[in-house]
Amino acid sequence: MRGITKLAAFAAAAVTIAGLSAGVAAAGPQAGSGGHHLILHGTGGLRPDMRRPADGRPEVNADGLPIQYSNNWSGYIALPKSGKTKTFRYVQANFTVPSVNCGVTPTAFNYQWVGLDGDTDGTVEQDGVGGYCVNGSPTYFAWSEMYPAGVDEQFYLNPGDAVTASVYYDSTTRQYELALTDLTSGQTFSVDESCASTCNNSSAEVITEGYPSGNYGGTSDFGSVHFDTIWVTNSGGTRGELTNTNWVTDESIAQGASNDVTTEPGALYAASSPSTPLLSAFEDNWHNED
Repeated sequence: MRGITKLAAFAAAAVTIAGLSAGVAAAGPQAGSGGHHLILHGTGGLRPDMRRPADGRPEVNADGLPIQYSNNWSGYIALPKSGKTKTFRYVQANFTVPSVNCGVTPTAFNYQWVGLDGDTDGTVEQDGVGGYCVNGSPTYFAWSEMYPAGVDEQFYLNPGDAVTASVYYDSTTRQYELALTDLTSGQTFSVDESCASTCNNSSAEVITEGYPSGNYGGTSDFGSVHFDTIWVTNSGGTRGELTNTNWVTDESIAQGASNDVTTEPGALYAASSPSTPLLSAFEDNWHNED
């Protein structure tokens, strides 16, 4: 049983506080941050990668990895490689929930997540954390989503909590296990979901997500977030870090409506734990709300 609250898509692109706005269901599970109500935005959920053209900007980073530009994704993406990897079945990352600075971005949001699909197709199987600012007040929660279905809010948590998030595709049952554990509070969820449409497992990614301003409020100032101990497994069972000879790895940089960088990942580096894998960690940095 999920024990969760299904978030409906809002027709109006506006920020709403669940339980206080007319027509919105009561708030979800007990809040780890002291009973805040869940905050929604008008997108009806997160989105696949909203790619943008390079428009003369660099297409390869200093480490030789291809660069993508996006309206909403910032991070790294593992993609198929001819003769090596066709699809993926697992992705995992550890990170600490970043604190949002609502004094700088009083009405905005951001998500940190891991997932399969979404870079070259129209579904995403994903879970992670969200940080919202509404009228200068922050709210933090863990969630899962089988896009294009709505976001499922799982539990509330606090900035500074250490979490581990993963998505696994079981080819035998044809189900996805979406799991996240708050190592600080002990809260956890693990849900099994079926794909409602066609899920290709065509990418594995670790992402910070936000949107340009206007209808979506912009990306809240989270400073930086450190993704660590990242593992990717392809459908053939090969397990490795983000960079691997069996797949291609792209960097994604998020940009706002005026082409300013909103969030951007730093270079990949060796994880602190375990110490053996190389290039299994990176820092994602906030630059602008839009």
